[in-house]
Amino acid sequence: MKKILSAVACLLLVITFTSCGGDSPTTITVWFMGGSVADDADVIDAANARLQELGLNIEIEPIWTGGWSMGYPAQTALDTGDTDIDIYWTGSWGLNFWANAAVGNFIRLDDPSNNLLATYGQGMRNAVPTALWDTFTTQGPSGVGIYGIPGYKDYAMMYTWDVNNTRLAELGFDFYSLFDPNGFNYDVLFDPQFEAAMVAAQEMWGDTFFPFAPENELFARALSNADFDLTDTHAFHFGFDPRNPALPANPTIGLKLENDLYVRVLERLHHFWNMGFIDPRLAISEQASSVLVEQRNSGEYLFSSIVYAYGHTGAASNERGIDARFPRISQAFVSTTSAAGSGFAVSVYSQNQSESVQFMNAWYTDSKLATILTYGVEGTHFTRNADGTITRAEDATAVYNPWRFGMGNIFILPPTDVDGVGYFERFQAYNAEGVGTALVGFVFDSSPVSTQLAAITGVRDQFHGTLTVGAVDPAVTIPQYLAQLRASGVDDVAEELNRQIQVFLANR
Repeated sequence: MKKILSAVACLLLVITFTSCGGDSPTTITVWFMGGSVADDADVIDAANARLQELGLNIEIEPIWTGGWSMGYPAQTALDTGDTDIDIYWTGSWGLNFWANAAVGNFIRLDDPSNNLLATYGQGMRNAVPTALWDTFTTQGPSGVGIYGIPGYKDYAMMYTWDVNNTRLAELGFDFYSLFDPNGFNYDVLFDPQFEAAMVAAQEMWGDTFFPFAPENELFARALSNADFDLTDTHAFHFGFDPRNPALPANPTIGLKLENDLYVRVLERLHHFWNMGFIDPRLAISEQASSVLVEQRNSGEYLFSSIVYAYGHTGAASNERGIDARFPRISQAFVSTTSAAGSGFAVSVYSQNQSESVQFMNAWYTDSKLATILTYGVEGTHFTRNADGTITRAEDATAVYNPWRFGMGNIFILPPTDVDGVGYFERFQAYNAEGVGTALVGFVFDSSPVSTQLAAITGVRDQFHGTLTVGAVDPAVTIPQYLAQLRASGVDDVAEELNRQIQVFLANR
């Protein structure tokens, strides 16, 4: 019997390879980020049939989990050398690609000794742009090489608000008086109307309605105009001009907790926490991710923020049953972290490395297989339309709903009717319009300061989650946080980080 799990934010896909010679099946596993699946029986039957048609004698038996917190359990599996898992979802967040490649948790796919990518993965090598492969090229125990498989999706990204305009209109507030659809709305947080709308929301729906849903770390980063911290400690402010992310041309990276705008955002968050606008469960690390997803998907919120993916407005409005709007906080930009926002890597502990690459190659290049694994079974989960789009069944997202942007190569999928004809062509144009940040392509080599980084990570885990959803007073917490960061060697890391940045800029 298949088990449906919900405690971890990921999905675990177990894939069985059976050799043509009649040997016993070999079981491999692929661990994905995100998604929600309640019934997969028909999907797996269809996927198995397609794999047979492709000449791969493969059977799959998935175990699904739902949500967005796969990082901790997946990292534990890697750190303990779990041989039962072959392929992991990875990227610049959730399960950090560069950190795991550096310590030898992922195999080098273009290692001259076996070159699994050239032998078994040439199709996906050709299908995905070279620039994305470059983001999964890094230093590891086997030298500089390709240690992961990039997800081919949105590599330009944009910070936006997430506004439930259905609720906002019910309160009598005008969207356009609060947000400028042609501007960059990072300063809306400090607009008196923003707070007034949330006061009105609780007056109308009661104090158990929490109108503000900030995601820890991401919200404060987006509203203070910064990219993801490439040290993965959340300690450093990779700031940029939201109107032109290519500026500045010669940045020096400082600490987030010493950045004036970042601190102002934290102070404002704490004010809203004290007003009762933020669900207290968002301060509990084990619950925060699922609570945030629940609030958004149910439409039980007024304001939140996201990293926007092209076409999300129509998809979110349709899925949530509301008028969802996403006014910009920044220009669309391309950074190292956006280009590596989703991907996969083969575990160094895998006993089935060549078979893992064979499956990935089939999945990235065959539209029919990709459509089954992303949308389900035609006639059950979706129907095809004459214009080339598909229409998902009314209950499809409740029954079978993996995270589409974490499902490999999305550009071989058919668009949904909500996406519209030409969606993926428009998506490619959106990617092309992304402005590269000053540090696009820069990857931090953490080895000279690995001891300090380990200590800083422990400090981060103690303070950062509660601070960045407003649950604690910045005036009290920031001095304590900074003192422990400095005691852990954060200044040594800053010096090494900026030294490497200057070398990168000089050689670019």
